[in-house]
Amino acid sequence: MKDVKNIVVAFDGNEESTQAVEYGATIKKAFPEAALTVVHVLNDKVEQSIMGNVTAPGFVPAAGFYVDPVQTHPVVEVEQREQKVIDTPSPIENSVRNAESNTLRLLSECQVKGKFEILEGHAPDSICEYAERTAADLIVVGNSSKSGLEKFFLGSTSSSIAKNAPCSVFIAK
Repeated sequence: MKDVKNIVVAFDGNEESTQAVEYGATIKKAFPEAALTVVHVLNDKVEQSIMGNVTAPGFVPAAGFYVDPVQTHPVVEVEQREQKVIDTPSPIENSVRNAESNTLRLLSECQVKGKFEILEGHAPDSICEYAERTAADLIVVGNSSKSGLEKFFLGSTSSSIAKNAPCSVFIAK
């Protein structure tokens, strides 16, 4: 059997991905020198790109847009009352925290060490790109919990990863 040095496990919080983490931990125990990384993919990829001539007068590179100097008005500083800022975590921060704490708890229960990474974008593409970028030897994913009709119309994450992965894929059931 091929020596496994880098294991990537996909985790989205459902029962199937929990099984994937457990299988990934079992494989890590069989290959103690291997690195284990559990990845969680956020569906929304935030992308910023600069358009236009970045050397043009009025272009604000940090913001990525052009401000016509003729159309700007002087800014007058006004006194503002002190506002109480309530720091509430966003749903994305909560999702990330939950995924990370669940992952680390699962790894601890399995008595293995690993790291946790957040990826952005379409899950199958992001996971395959990460596996390629990190020279993964194995990707472990949970079996899709979608119904037959959902799989037909939407496709399954695990089957898409298996089809496009740069390395071997283990689908936990």
